[in-house]
Amino acid sequence: MYRLVYEKIPIVETARRCGLVLDSRTLRRLEVEASCPFCHDHGPGKYHLSLNTNTDQYRCNLCGVHGNSVSLYARLKGMSNKEAFRELSKEVKTYPFPQQPEPRNTERQPLPIEQRHAAYTDMQEYLTLLDEHRENLLERGLSPERIRRNQYCSMPKTNRDRRLLAALLRAEGHELLGLPGFRTYYGEWTLTGPNGFLIPARNKEGLIQGLKIRLDDESDGKYRWLSSRNMTNGTCSYSWIHVTGNTTAKRAFITEGPLKGDAASFLANDVLFVCGGGVNAIHGLKDPLVDLGSGRWWRPWTWTR
Repeated sequence: MYRLVYEKIPIVETARRCGLVLDSRTLRRLEVEASCPFCHDHGPGKYHLSLNTNTDQYRCNLCGVHGNSVSLYARLKGMSNKEAFRELSKEVKTYPFPQQPEPRNTERQPLPIEQRHAAYTDMQEYLTLLDEHRENLLERGLSPERIRRNQYCSMPKTNRDRRLLAALLRAEGHELLGLPGFRTYYGEWTLTGPNGFLIPARNKEGLIQGLKIRLDDESDGKYRWLSSRNMTNGTCSYSWIHVTGNTTAKRAFITEGPLKGDAASFLANDVLFVCGGGVNAIHGLKDPLVDLGSGRWWRPWTWTR
């Protein structure tokens, strides 16, 4: 009986040979961090690709791409795993100069709002709200009925569930090409994004423009728009302006963040709130304000934080 013995190919050395940018602060750790060459970390100077020096496996905590030293080299060099193994087995003392991944030039725009709303609404029917996320919302003062009505839901945690969700939406006739948050991975449609719960950002008619994620892991911020920008067949998102409360009111408040606006509106008996994506994301406020104020007299605006 013969036993196959595979040569150990260190993942960090492979990453260097691929020209990946490594976070020097993590080089002595079990998990070395690098810039992801597949999703570009949603911005330069970030490190979401984890390199496990014990198992010689890699995984991106954003886009979910994973594999081992051989498959990493093969994918980046455009060759088979067999060819990659032969290349990596050769002793090489020189490495390419590390460069931050360049974002792709082409950027797919989102589908019309009617299609986004229909797809996201059906998506919420398949998703649940985890207990820890429900507790978070209750602590903000929202009632169980308002939580249900606002249609908050949790991101699927496993890749299998995310692929299944995409398949179900396609089976219902929804177009995923142009729907922020969806992309293809090795030819199969899937949902991408960090774990957390989803917050719908609606226009004054109540249509879902996009979804914002309240992140479980706050080390990279608390909120992020659901987006598949710079991914295969992915789509960018925007900082949508969220409208919540009584849209016939003659007075409105402006605040930052759709979740803050939802909670404040509920606690103030459905007062009208117009919510920017953040304190610096106010460039899109003008159009919804003009639209809401058409044909009525507005009292002075109040900015809340």
